[in-house]
Amino acid sequence: MKILQVYRSEPSDDVKTLVGILNRDRDADEFSLNVENPDYDQLVEKVFAADKTVCWW
Repeated sequence: MKILQVYRSEPSDDVKTLVGILNRDRDADEFSLNVENPDYDQLVEKVFAADKTVCWW
């Protein structure tokens, strides 16, 4: 199963711990929205390529 983690802001230590648990035994990918110009086309491709997407605020 492929999982995508999307971050709206810099992840806290608690979020990093939870992401580690969710990513265990999975093919994991990440995308950050907290950059100057996020590549939304790439985000859409990653969402469709993943079996599950988790968004972190």
